[in-house]
Amino acid sequence: MRLLLFGKTNNVARLVEDPAEDLRLAGHEVRVFPYRGSGLTKRLEPLLVSERLGVPLAALLRRAVRRFAPDLVVAFGPFHWLPPAVFAPLAAMRGRPPMVAWIGDRFGAEAAAAAGLFDLVAYTDSGFLALHRSFGFPTESLFLPLAATRGAVAVAHGPRSDCPVFVASATLGRRALLTAVHEPVVLIGPDWRDGEGIEQHARDPRRVDGAGLAGIYASHAAALNIRHERNVIAGLNQRHFAPYVVGTPAIADAQSDLPGCFEPEREIFVYRDAGDLDATIARLRREPERARMVGDAGRRRVLAEHLYANRIAAMARAVGVRAGYPRAANSRRAR
Repeated sequence: MRLLLFGKTNNVARLVEDPAEDLRLAGHEVRVFPYRGSGLTKRLEPLLVSERLGVPLAALLRRAVRRFAPDLVVAFGPFHWLPPAVFAPLAAMRGRPPMVAWIGDRFGAEAAAAAGLFDLVAYTDSGFLALHRSFGFPTESLFLPLAATRGAVAVAHGPRSDCPVFVASATLGRRALLTAVHEPVVLIGPDWRDGEGIEQHARDPRRVDGAGLAGIYASHAAALNIRHERNVIAGLNQRHFAPYVVGTPAIADAQSDLPGCFEPEREIFVYRDAGDLDATIARLRREPERARMVGDAGRRRVLAEHLYANRIAAMARAVGVRAGYPRAANSRRAR
């Protein structure tokens, strides 16, 4: 397929770059249309979406679709950071390819206008799917968790620290949990500069280049995951999948979407409170072989089922079945 991916780039989540990499490795032709990719672009953001100027970003996006003629357009997170006017001209374009929005953060009823411009809205969280229905959005929807890219498979594996690593922002909920956890964790990210209440944990307050994440995961026995309390209802994030590409198991809080992606205790470690997390970390320190076994089992699961190419293929099938779009590569061209 020919795919146009639209979204923010140059952040640690790599929610555009990783899908693009995995799709290319799977043999697809991919073009990335970055909304935010440099300091210059960031300064121009208000102008790019200004209705007074005719929404220049909308014209740029429509021109990119005409020139590249993709079979599918995927927009990452459009409910939250762009006005519907950016996508309206593309949605109205004659002969356009199908458009899918992929949403990974909580939203409200005000997202209805944006949702209505897409042929399909895919949600990383089953709780968001329920919100979509409760708000009465007319667009068809699909539960589609996040995933990983196979591009990190070749990362070198050296000695691993027996401390789990957590690369993430420091929310109030995450800090509260870590305050009650006594077993040491390595915390990486600029939000962890303030060590009050979490002195037992090693802090590395640097901004991580998303491309360096695989090396960080490969150097630790496990990757900790703590839900972002403001964004998540039941779903998973990229930390549930990315560490496994380098054989690093995840330690994740219990979420209802988790058993549909991994088998607890065989492919992932699950905790329910601070005491449970303490016991899990201590156990893995005593039993490093168990961490390796779970990491290997999870790696096999991710490489077989949880790659971005799998997710995009599911989107393409859903749109093709619903709207009658051809599924063969290069079968549709925008005019």
